[in-house]
Amino acid sequence: MLAAAFACMASLASCELDFDDPYAEDDDTVAFLDGNTLTYGSHHYTLEEADGRGTVTFTHFPATVREFTTLQEQLLGTSQPGTLALNLMAFEMFRRNRTKGQKCIEMCNVSVNAKSVLNSLRQKFPEHREDEAAEGQQPYLVASFLAGATQDNNYQPEYPYTLSFDYGTSAGQGEYSLPFFGRIYHWLTSRASNKDYDATVIVFDDDDIVLVHGCSNYLLSSPAVSSWEDTLK
Repeated sequence: MLAAAFACMASLASCELDFDDPYAEDDDTVAFLDGNTLTYGSHHYTLEEADGRGTVTFTHFPATVREFTTLQEQLLGTSQPGTLALNLMAFEMFRRNRTKGQKCIEMCNVSVNAKSVLNSLRQKFPEHREDEAAEGQQPYLVASFLAGATQDNNYQPEYPYTLSFDYGTSAGQGEYSLPFFGRIYHWLTSRASNKDYDATVIVFDDDDIVLVHGCSNYLLSSPAVSSWEDTLK
């Protein structure tokens, strides 16, 4: 069963964890895990889970593929809400650098969902910062999910940043998916004060690996704002 699970993973996740990646090779930061807090240089990440809620508090978005991989392996990757937080972090990384962001999105999504996410983000995030004001662009997409960000304050979040997820009550919660060899779980998160954004994760049999199975609600356009100041660290 374990061998089958890893074979399935190879077809679902379209990217292996490779510390020799050229976008990570100049990052030799030593990570330190203390309980539920990971320190990576000057960056801090904390995961809290209780009573059907998961909260990730952090000071910075990951700057490198190596930092993202370390965060996934050592703290967030075996947690359902932690994996959803990783996915939103990967969205923001893609906005900043498409090559690094794509690799990170592929690391925490099943392959079919990664393709859908990337196609959507290419439309929402321009390749050049000077094009961010163009119609249809949503550079503040990820900011709108952070605690304290609202349309009224032009999506300026509280700091340190917080992403929160509540265990869903949908029918079929934990239902087994034969095509994916795992169980599907629903989570809800708030966005600009609205708490109706659903995403699913898959937990594979006999394994601790969690991947995002679906997150189409996360890709819906945020209500537009007249101006947005990029203060995200």
